[in-house]
Amino acid sequence: MSEIHCHTCGGFIANPASVSYRLPLDGTAIAGPHTALCRCKPSIVYGPPPGYLSWPGLPSIIRTMAARN
Repeated sequence: MSEIHCHTCGGFIANPASVSYRLPLDGTAIAGPHTALCRCKPSIVYGPPPGYLSWPGLPSIIRTMAARN
């Protein structure tokens, strides 16, 4: 099982049910992962939730990230 880290604070997310999956805004910085627990309410992860290859109307995260570079 892989670890999930909050993209806002970088902390470890102990309860994956509390995650808010979102599309990043232009210029959004993603915090580097670390071992402390995430205290954000809600914890934020950019991209689709596990088990979903795509959402209707959600551009591919690969295309979104490639367009930024």
